[in-house]
Amino acid sequence: MINFLFISFEESFFIIFIAILIFGPKKIPGIARGLGEGIQHLKNAKKKIKNEIFMQNSKKNKIEKKEKNAPPYSIKR
Repeated sequence: MINFLFISFEESFFIIFIAILIFGPKKIPGIARGLGEGIQHLKNAKKKIKNEIFMQNSKKNKIEKKEKNAPPYSIKR
């Protein structure tokens, strides 16, 4: 069995038990939902940043290709 974050089954059960004692069984689903929404928000932000970097690199490559195709003797007017 693979240990998640090097925590055994008994330790994870103990952590869940303590969480139920502290927050109560009614608040646990709301906390889990909030954590899930936060993780989803971070994933969306990461995806947007990656897309922005990709778009900037593709624009830069297009400009470089245009400059390479221009003949060396051309005169800009």
